[in-house]
Amino acid sequence: MEKINSLTEKKAGPTVPAIPSVERRMFLRNMGLFSASTLALLTACSRDEIVAPTGTIRSGARDASVLADGTVDLGSGDIGIANLAYTLDQLEVAFYTMAVEKAMGVSAEDKRVLQELHDHEIVHKEFFKAFLGSAAIPMLDFDFSAVNFNERNAVFDAAQKFEDVGVGAFNGTGPLIDNDDVLKIAGKMVSIEARHATLARHMIQPKSYFALGHELIDANGLDWALTPEEVVAKAQPFIKQKISVANLPKM
Repeated sequence: MEKINSLTEKKAGPTVPAIPSVERRMFLRNMGLFSASTLALLTACSRDEIVAPTGTIRSGARDASVLADGTVDLGSGDIGIANLAYTLDQLEVAFYTMAVEKAMGVSAEDKRVLQELHDHEIVHKEFFKAFLGSAAIPMLDFDFSAVNFNERNAVFDAAQKFEDVGVGAFNGTGPLIDNDDVLKIAGKMVSIEARHATLARHMIQPKSYFALGHELIDANGLDWALTPEEVVAKAQPFIKQKISVANLPKM
């Protein structure tokens, strides 16, 4: 898993207790992670609401395409940035689906947490799929052979790293977004991704969820931000198709 994150790989330790039922519910409530509330937040931002009447999101933007060699080009402009988020959401949904089905040494509480994270990412994925319409990339294929699903902590460590990359992706591409409504959606989603990452940290080390995560804070006290190229470099080892961000906007 070291490819997805510059952090030092954690050694698999003994299985730690899952969050007790009451504590878990309070934690999720306080962090705003219930699926219903997430769904309400995102479905309130429909495609018609985001796309300006003048079609400004498509001004100078090119749809995704599959090149002759099978490379998936994400497109350009805000469409390309949305497809980058859609790529990560597809990856996370596929990962959590496999984690729920195959993770070993996990408790019933662990599985409920993984299922809730899966359900949130489904909302994100379906949002971008509907939002992008014909401009969306196709469904991708994934390879999670680098993740040890036989070790409970390794599963949550992978979840943490995937979510951290999602946070870094939104932080890094935010300044590249032209459409203000799209930027507002990105701002809402990055907070959810950060809460997911925090929850995954808590599952590895209980009651650590208010730690700053200093390895993800830069010298200016700002959260981790990744360029599109850096995002794909971290996600590509888990995606069978080659992803191209060649036409995404640059800083």
